[in-house]
Amino acid sequence: MEVELINEYLKEVSLLFKDINHERNKEVFSPEFELPNIDNKLIKFFSVARAEFCSLGSYKGKNITLLNLMKNEETQTTKTLASLLMVARAINHINKTGESILIFTPSSGNKAIALRDAVNRALEIGLVNHTQLRILTLIPEKSVHKVRASKLTTNKLLNKLNPICVYKGAESQQVKTIGCDFYTNYSKEIFERSNTRVWYSLDINNYKVADALRAYFCYHYFPSNQQEKRQLHAHSVSSAYGLLGYDFGKKKIENETNQSISSGYLLIQHLDTCDMVLSLLYGSFSRKLMPKYTLDKSTGLFKQLNNHFPLETWDVNESLESTFYTHKPSTSFEMNRLIEVNGGSGIVVSMYECIKNIGKIREMLKPAGIHIPIDIRDINEWSLIMAFTGVINSVDRGIINEFDDIVIHGSGFYTKMDYESVNKNIIHYVASHEDIISLV
Repeated sequence: MEVELINEYLKEVSLLFKDINHERNKEVFSPEFELPNIDNKLIKFFSVARAEFCSLGSYKGKNITLLNLMKNEETQTTKTLASLLMVARAINHINKTGESILIFTPSSGNKAIALRDAVNRALEIGLVNHTQLRILTLIPEKSVHKVRASKLTTNKLLNKLNPICVYKGAESQQVKTIGCDFYTNYSKEIFERSNTRVWYSLDINNYKVADALRAYFCYHYFPSNQQEKRQLHAHSVSSAYGLLGYDFGKKKIENETNQSISSGYLLIQHLDTCDMVLSLLYGSFSRKLMPKYTLDKSTGLFKQLNNHFPLETWDVNESLESTFYTHKPSTSFEMNRLIEVNGGSGIVVSMYECIKNIGKIREMLKPAGIHIPIDIRDINEWSLIMAFTGVINSVDRGIINEFDDIVIHGSGFYTKMDYESVNKNIIHYVASHEDIISLV
């Protein structure tokens, strides 16, 4: 059953907002956790935040269910949910204060895509005008192919007001440092000059409530009795915002219902940023703890025997998916604690392993109406395939034997045929925060 997740749980959103509003950092600007008045325009605005469960049968005795959070065709990523709630909070602030807001998001791709889509929707529906709400995005060069054309790019005025900046440096995560420097150095000046608040939007609390709605959806709509079976939630992660948000919602439901919900967690990462798996297994982010690979010259593959890491890979430092670019995430230790208490594990996958399983995954996903192209070079977002590969490998290697039901959080999947890429002529290449200020 497909559900408009935010509209279904508007009451719960407001209550969850109240719970975390006191956690706002008052030293930096962010809108209050409060929705505008609910009217038909806002309901329409939220309507693309859809979710669906799809039973995919079993794999070696494990029941596999997809939690599809990619139903918005304009983004095909779970970041839609949080982005809509963030933009709604911005609209509420604008309405209450008369101040304008410039949302600023460094991003590896999907946060930027979803926030730009949410801003565009707000303008098209008429919730705000183009001078009241704007968005500035900063992404690494390796993620340019993810950015989509929209009215924010094709309309000259909107394109000027909502610039896309691209960092060409080697370290993708540097966009966060540049973003923080930009906010620190220029947010006060921008406000004094134009009555526009700069909202640096990377705080986990901006995503927590949206991700908590997954737990409510699972509690009410999961297609089996979750009190009778142990349930494992599998997610491709960089900082595990989605699973932390799910757990936040799960605890709220447990408090409200006096019921215990048995949910474990499986972290799935790639070799370039496998920090959360390293931390979970060894209590450290040090890459010295990674298994030692040996090159098999007959195949050109690097091989090793630790079941939590790729048994075979073409590259021991492989960046499989540019979405995952965070090193040493501050969320790692909280996630370790949750897995220690609830059960679960972590696994790292390689492109070779994804391709090895691609036919199997293609067949598994057919009931969900998700079609993996025959030519895998057309895939521009690998999160979903990483998640399935991580689950298949974990089952095959006996890592998650204690769980009966596996819920795979479908957080992102799209191909080059699903959208029109942004014209690179309108992109602004930057090297530091000083290069950005002239654009806003």
